[in-house]
Amino acid sequence: MTRPLLLAAVLLCGHAPAQQPAPPTAAAPPSAARLQQMETIYQKELSARHIPLLGKYLLELQRQAATATDKSAYTAEIARIQQIISAGGVLDLIATQQAQSGTMPMPAPMPAPVPIEQKQALIALSPALAQKITPQPAADAQTATLGEIEWRIEFIAAGTYDILLHYACPELAEPLKIVVECNGQTLEKVLETERVTKDAQSFRILRLGSLTLTSDLRGETLRLSAGDKASPKLIVKSLLITRPRPPAPNP
Repeated sequence: MTRPLLLAAVLLCGHAPAQQPAPPTAAAPPSAARLQQMETIYQKELSARHIPLLGKYLLELQRQAATATDKSAYTAEIARIQQIISAGGVLDLIATQQAQSGTMPMPAPMPAPVPIEQKQALIALSPALAQKITPQPAADAQTATLGEIEWRIEFIAAGTYDILLHYACPELAEPLKIVVECNGQTLEKVLETERVTKDAQSFRILRLGSLTLTSDLRGETLRLSAGDKASPKLIVKSLLITRPRPPAPNP
């Protein structure tokens, strides 16, 4: 009981400004705007640290769910992680520590209702979830060197989405045309030779374009093709379907 309370006290100290003895002369306290700015910067730093880890965890959940007999537990956890990412990716470490140590009950498994436009804020499609890959990779491969890949989209709400490719491509003699097809829409993007990666284990993000859905999508196939199927060059780790980032506020 003592260690969680100590951890909570230490973490709370990181969220609140340290108390100082009153100075002998009156000094103006920090303005509310300054405190808000400091809090915003702190939240952004936490988000930058947490989201990559959450993304890796999400891909691993999806990989295991693809081969699991009972997918219900995986589905619930995937939904929970997607909700955390869509909310900014900042974890409440104090609540997590207390929940794991038994000092407080785990929160309800169902997340709080969110507006429909925020649901499915991130969909990560890995090769393990694909219906078809050409050429076919090893069964336990987490990436795929491919000429074409197809996924079945079970559900995605109406709206506009950015399509991002998490890829590696260490060798490219000439520009590579990448095509995404879904729901009667086609996106085309050329991977230029200067966008190659230093090796097959180094990955980059490439924005392929945006899709606009006028209605909810259910049971549709999303297909990505990249050059010659007989001699593929593109290594795919995941395809991300995400809401566009809001414009940065003016300083």
